[in-house]
Amino acid sequence: MLLQKVIKQKIFSAKKEAVIDLGSNSIRMLIYEDFEKSQIPIFNEKAVCSLGNSLELTGKLDPKGVEYSISVLERFKNILCNSRVSNINIFATAAVRDAKDGPYFKSVVEKIFDNQVEILTGEQEAERSALGVILGFEKVDGIVADLGGGSLEIAKVKNGLIEKKASLPIGVLRLFNRPKKKKTKKISQIISENLSSIGWLKKTKAKNLYVVGGVWRTLLKADIFLKKYPLNVLHQYQITREEALDLCLSLDDKKKLRSLKVDQITKSRTNYIPIATNILKQLLLMIAPEKLQCSISGVREGTLIVKSGYKLTEHDLLNNFIDYSAFRTGDYGENYLKYYNFIKDIFKDNENFPIRLLKPTCSLSNIDWGLGAFQKAELVFAQILNTPALSLSHSDRIKVALAGFWRYCSVKHYPDRDYVSLLSNNEILISRQVGAALRLASGIAAMSTIFLDNLSLSKKGNTIVLSVSNQHSQIVTKSVQKRLKSLSREMESDFKIIYS
Repeated sequence: MLLQKVIKQKIFSAKKEAVIDLGSNSIRMLIYEDFEKSQIPIFNEKAVCSLGNSLELTGKLDPKGVEYSISVLERFKNILCNSRVSNINIFATAAVRDAKDGPYFKSVVEKIFDNQVEILTGEQEAERSALGVILGFEKVDGIVADLGGGSLEIAKVKNGLIEKKASLPIGVLRLFNRPKKKKTKKISQIISENLSSIGWLKKTKAKNLYVVGGVWRTLLKADIFLKKYPLNVLHQYQITREEALDLCLSLDDKKKLRSLKVDQITKSRTNYIPIATNILKQLLLMIAPEKLQCSISGVREGTLIVKSGYKLTEHDLLNNFIDYSAFRTGDYGENYLKYYNFIKDIFKDNENFPIRLLKPTCSLSNIDWGLGAFQKAELVFAQILNTPALSLSHSDRIKVALAGFWRYCSVKHYPDRDYVSLLSNNEILISRQVGAALRLASGIAAMSTIFLDNLSLSKKGNTIVLSVSNQHSQIVTKSVQKRLKSLSREMESDFKIIYS
C-alpha cells in the first residue's frame, strides 16, 4: 500500500497542467492537479480586461484592455513558475480572432510564456465548448450554447456526439458596445437575423438547451436566489422552458434588475443581462427545449481534452473522481471499496438510486473526525452536497448526501427538509436503505475494516442474510445486530445471521 501511495503521488505531480483563456471580456487561468481524475481546478483566477471593448468601433483590441491583460498575464506567469506547471495550454477566442491587431497581441503573449497561443476558429470554439459540456453530464442530448463577450457558439449534440456547430458575432460585449451609427437596427433584430442564419438550428427541436458562459450563469444564480432554491450549486441546475422564459421576462431591463435586488448580479454584469436574456429568449422560442441546463464546464475543459488527447468521455468520470478524492482525503487503503463490496449485493440498479451512486456514497461519506455522530452526519451531508464532482446531478447529490447522513445517525433524524423535499418518497426511502447498510458496515468496521472482507451481506428472497465465519463471530456485537435489524426494517425484509 505504501508503494501504491508513492506511485499515485508521482502521477498526480506529473500531471499538473494549466489552461489560459484569452476571452473577449475576461482572461482566466486554471490549474489542474490531475485533469483525468478531477476536472475541478486547484487554482482558478479571472481578470476582467475587456479586450473586445472597442472592437466594433475600431476593429482593434482595446488599448487599455491590452495593457491590463499583459500585467495580468505576467502575474499568471509567476504563479505558474511557483506552481511548477510545465504543461500550459493558451488559447484566444472572438476578440483576438477578429481584431486587426490580434496577431500582434498573440506574439506578445507567446513571448511572455515562451509558449504557443492558439487562436480558435468559431467552429473550434463551438466544438470545444460542446466537449466541455459532454464531460460534465452523464448524457448530453440537445443544443449547447456558449455565450461570451465577443460571440455565441452553438453546437448540436446527440447521444454524446457533436453533429453540428456554428459561431455567431453576437457576444454581449460586442452588442453592448456597438457604435451609435450602427444602432439603427435594434439588438433584438440583430440577434434574430444571426440565429435565423443557421439553417440546421431553425429545424432543430431540442430536448435540452445547455447554457455555458458567465453571463448566463449569472442569470441562473439569480433564479436560484429568486426561487429560494435550497441547493446553491450551478452545475446541472435545470429549469423548464416555461420557467426560463419567465426568468427572461423578469430580468430583461435594468429597472427590473434593480427592483429585484438580486445580490448575485454584479454591477459588471448588469449592462449585459438584458442582452443575454434577449438571446436566450429567442433560442428558447426557436428550438423549444423541454429543459434548460447550466454547465460550468465548457471551452477550457474541452481544450484540455483536445490538446492533451484525453479520452475522458469514454470513461466513468465519477469513478475517476472518487478514486482521486479518496486518496486526497487520506483513504490510502481504499476502505471505501471495502464498504462498497460489502453492501453492493443487496441493491439492484434502479432509477431512484442507481448503482453508479454506491461507490460515491461509500467514499464521500467516509469521515473519521473527533465529532459526535450527529455532528458527523450534518458535516457529511453539507460536504457531499457541495462536492466538486461534475458527474453528479442535483438529485444525485441529495440522495448521496442523505445516505451519508444516515450512515452516522438513526433514520429517525433528518437534515434540512428543504433539500429532502426535492426528492420523491421512493428516492428518500432507498437513500435511507443505503444509509442503513453503510451504518451496519461502519458498526462492523469499528474493530477494523479488514473484517468487512470476512463477512458477506446478501439478500435471499425477502431476507437480508449476514454470513459470518465462526472464527469471526465476536464481530457480531449487540450493536451490529441492532443495525442489521434496522436495515431489514428499512428494506421491509426479515434478517438472518448465518455462522459457518
